[in-house]
This record gives sequence, C-alpha cells and structure tokens, in this order.
Amino acid sequence: MEICMKETLRTLRQKKNVTQEALAAHLGITPQSVGKWERGEGFPDITLLPAIALYFDVTVDTLLGVEKTRIEERIAFYETESRRLRNIGCTAENEALWEQAYREFPNDCRVLCGLMRAINGEAVYPCPPEKAERKIALGKQILAESTDTEIREQTVQSLCYTYESIGDTENALHYAGMGGSMFSTREDLRCSVLTGEEGAEACQYYLRNLILLADMTATSIPHKTDASPEEHITALRFGIDLFRLLYSDDNVGFDAHYISRNWAEIAYHYAGMQDTENTLTALAEAARYAVMTANCGEVHYTAPMVNRTVHKPENSTQNYKGNACNLRLKDLQRHVFDFVRETNRFREIIMQLEAHAG
Repeated sequence: MEICMKETLRTLRQKKNVTQEALAAHLGITPQSVGKWERGEGFPDITLLPAIALYFDVTVDTLLGVEKTRIEERIAFYETESRRLRNIGCTAENEALWEQAYREFPNDCRVLCGLMRAINGEAVYPCPPEKAERKIALGKQILAESTDTEIREQTVQSLCYTYESIGDTENALHYAGMGGSMFSTREDLRCSVLTGEEGAEACQYYLRNLILLADMTATSIPHKTDASPEEHITALRFGIDLFRLLYSDDNVGFDAHYISRNWAEIAYHYAGMQDTENTLTALAEAARYAVMTANCGEVHYTAPMVNRTVHKPENSTQNYKGNACNLRLKDLQRHVFDFVRETNRFREIIMQLEAHAG
C-alpha cells in the first residue's frame, strides 16, 4: 500500500489556517522540513507522527493517507467486479454489489453513479416507480456534489432516460438540454486534434460509434409515430446497410449482435403480414449473425474504415445472460411466428440457435 501524506498535510494545514512556520514552531523543527514534506521530498521522523496527528485532530492513518488509499483500492474493486458482472449480464448481482458499496461509501459520487446505473439494469420499460424514484434521488445528489465531467454526463443521461421512461417529458427534456452537442463531443474534438496513426485510429473508433448511434436513431423513427410495418422494415434495413458499409468485408465481430437484432425485428414485422418467405429469410439472417457473436473473442477489424480498431470482450456489457442466440430463441417464442413454426426451415433455425446458445 502506497503511503502519501504530502497532499493530506497541506490540506490539513490550510484547513486549520496555519503556516508552515507555525507548524514547524509547534513541532520544534525548521519550516524547510515542513516544506519538504509537502513537496513529497521526505517524511517526518516516525516519532513526530503522533504529535502532527494530534495537532490536526486526525489519526496517524489519515495523516499518512492510508485511509484514502484503502478507500481507493476498495472502490477500484467494486468497479472491476461490476465490469465483470455486466460483461456476463448479471444485472441483479451487479445491483447488489453497488448496494453493498453504497452502504460502505454512501457519499462517494463514484459509488452513487455505479448504483444509479445498476438499478433497473435489466432495462425494464417503463422503469418501475420505486426504482425510478431511487435513481432520480441518486442522480440529483450526484449533480449537486460531483465535479467529475464523466460522472455528471452519465448521470444526466440516466436522469433523462428515467424521466422519459415514466412519462415525465418536461423533466426528461430538462436533462436532455444539459447534454452536450454532437458537434463538440470529446471524441470529435480528439479527432480534430490528433494526427498520424493516433488520429486515424481515433477517427475510426469515433466513426464506428457514430454508425451505432445512426442505427439506433434510424430504427427509433418508426416508434415515434403510428408507422406501418413497411416503414419499420425500411428503417431496420437502413441500419443494416450502414453496418455493411462500415464492415465491407463482413468481418463484423461483436457488432453482429446489432445486425442480428435488426433482422429479428424485420422478421417480426413480416410475420405480422403473414409473409412466409420473407419471415423465414429474415429469421435465417438473424440466426446467422447471432451465431457470429456466440464465441466472439477479441476482434481485430479488417475493413478499410475500421482496420485500426479492436473489440475486446471485457469492454462490452449486456443486460441479459447468455449470448445473442439466447435472445433470438426468446424472440421465436412470440405467437406471431406460429404460422411458420412447423416448417422445416423454422426448425433448422431453432436447432442452429440452440447449438450455439450460452
């Protein structure tokens, strides 16, 4: 465990409003010695530690920064364990983890943010009232206390989605207005500043994220109105076409999950129209892309627009257990597919998915 007291000593002295000279006089040493301690160029003699701690009315552990180091190590543990649980879709376990962290550190904004994100981690829509109320209370506390940009951004997003989920449009728009412009994001600004290979890599990662956002936005459009099945299908195919442009060599890696989802929804709308051929064709494509994600490890993308990017499984999260094949099997339980359930092609799709389900 690293011992670092320079910042603690300076903070304690300034809080007590005493000079280095006054502290030195109290301890019977030179002011230069105190200055060295605060610059991290040395430590007090061990026999002086109790006197310094008593002077500032703190423990020796607090003076040495041992308590702060312990807290940082403990929160780092919670963050690491949370990433592991979210990576395998253990939403209930993740929420319990952050509840434990909250009991231990009820005023640390990192913990408050972790708990806020973990509540309703399975993305039940609309958010249950008691969970929405808890998320909102945590979010308001974070915004009142935290100055960390990333924590505040995540909190604003979560508050916006939570209010939208419970039908409070006024508050949802209020927090939407606190978000940044897409033309001045961190990623966009980094792409503008960086050059060479580093700049090209930043641009490719940003482009991949923009495609994901464009797909989400396009497929949301029909849900805003009383759209026809054909309009839903058009939007979903638009998203698929974007991915095909990005991954021109069909090495789609983890993003096959999103393509599989779109094909599954296309199948749903064709099924609603009792279109047997297009329903089964879309389901086959949904299954094909789902299988791609089943054992998807680290992916080095090879298409020209993303060949500097890598997908690492440990960086992904999900709100379900298993893999995309499990999701597609669940989709196929919908009654809308009953009219093709007894066909050979449907049975083959089921067998293919079951063979690769997690």
